Amino acid sequence: MTDTSPARQLAQTLVDVLLTANPLAGSNLGLRQYDALVPDPSAAAADRLADRLSTIASQAEAVDVENFADEVTRDAVRSVCERERREIELALPEFTATSMPFSGPPVLFAMLARSVLVDAQAAADYLERVNGSVGWLDGTTERLREGAARGRYPVRSLLDDAVAWADKALGAQTLAAVTSPAPPAGWDGAAAWSEELERVSRDAVAPALARWRDQLVELAERARDDDAAGLLAVPGGDADYANAIAMHTTLSLTADELHRTGMEQIARLEEQARELGSKIGLADLDAVRRASRASSSARTPEEALDAAREAVRRAEARAHEIMPQPLPDPCAVTPMPDTVGESGMAPHYTRPRADGSRPGTYWFNTIRQGAGAGWDLEAVAFHETVPGHHSQLARQQRLAGLPLLQQLSITVHSEGWGLYSERLAGEFGLYSSVEAEIGSVYVEMHRAARLVVDTGLHAMGWSRQRARDFLVEHVALAESFMLAEIDRYIAWPGQALAYMVGQREILRMREQARTALGARFDLPAFNGALLDQGNVSMPVLARVVDAWIAGQH
Repeated sequence: MTDTSPARQLAQTLVDVLLTANPLAGSNLGLRQYDALVPDPSAAAADRLADRLSTIASQAEAVDVENFADEVTRDAVRSVCERERREIELALPEFTATSMPFSGPPVLFAMLARSVLVDAQAAADYLERVNGSVGWLDGTTERLREGAARGRYPVRSLLDDAVAWADKALGAQTLAAVTSPAPPAGWDGAAAWSEELERVSRDAVAPALARWRDQLVELAERARDDDAAGLLAVPGGDADYANAIAMHTTLSLTADELHRTGMEQIARLEEQARELGSKIGLADLDAVRRASRASSSARTPEEALDAAREAVRRAEARAHEIMPQPLPDPCAVTPMPDTVGESGMAPHYTRPRADGSRPGTYWFNTIRQGAGAGWDLEAVAFHETVPGHHSQLARQQRLAGLPLLQQLSITVHSEGWGLYSERLAGEFGLYSSVEAEIGSVYVEMHRAARLVVDTGLHAMGWSRQRARDFLVEHVALAESFMLAEIDRYIAWPGQALAYMVGQREILRMREQARTALGARFDLPAFNGALLDQGNVSMPVLARVVDAWIAGQH
């Protein structure tokens, strides 16, 4: 595909539109031209973006394609436009309050806390972004007012957590997430910059955060209770959830189908856990679940961090057997910033910044250990690093000519790959013990249970407590972590569906390829084919795999 092909040009136009609308995403990609900017959170800005996306989608329908890569890019443009329009229609900022970095001020604060300032321009850009965040915070507060005017209210329990999060941030001497990034080493403007950053944080950002907090308190009396935690209790919630399913899975699936699939997969995985438990003297499923759950607190945070690093290095040593070239540089394994770790955030990955200021990084929670610290430590590490997200996302940055649009995350592809990679780790013997294998079963069972509880909450009227009870009954992770997980599903409807849906689609495509190719099937080449066209919707990925199979004959 040439740099000037119409499909590629349109893909770049779409990227420019999306990253201008959400410059925080641009910063996450390491594109420094976005580092001084903040999004416009207003409903008017969302409407303008929706109109622009409709125009680009129409242009994609008419674009001429020169080759298969062009065709994939054109289809990626169409599917991204559709997904982004659906997200705008959901209008989650109107009724979402949470302490987790999925919505509102916690997203901004997590971004600021991770900032790395490599030179004076980066420091100036950071200060400009902090100044601009005051308007972003006030705009986010206004969206909550607009939602309330439409009868769309947050869930009280999550709202209370968000207020407590804000109170803790405001109660400190300084907003640590804002002021923690260090100025460039040896910079003679550091002292004046730090003084100005402290002033803006204290006199502008903190009051704006307080206004957001006060708006939540005002909404508390009308907030939804735990028995009405799902979208079903929001005006227009039925249509909203159908939208969320389509957006996150990129497939035509119903809540009933997803719920049933989750139950079937739980039954399969519980039998697998029972069989593995018998190998280490655990008498029944309850004993396996108890032992696995207890394991999350068996190691100190430092021991768990060291074990995660060892697992990542072991996987990196075998990466060439799983993936074709080009392989990425080693993945850093690093404690999360305090403001992120204190929220209970699970270990997670961020791709390398394009400017080289930060490598691909596995952020490990050493403050509130839950997922990824016990028997599940290795499965989570493999999911997030090698052969998971690091092998996927950092490798994509090395693929010459891959449009940036196709490097943006599409949850069903990127997280489907992550869950598939846990299966790959087992196939290549990367789990170091039966206990680690049991941990991998329960990580997958967690994803199966997500299909049940997400649909239960948002389509079947489940209460927050019923969803919590189901997760605790079936998933052998720390109970405190699972309680936080339910709140994540409430705050981010449909996103949790994408993991197992994507994995199952990838496994289906792999079986299709094996059947078609027989002895000519090459696993590393197939894995490369899954990733070499970037992150795409499941229908587009199916066409990519079909073309790859045809090319092997």
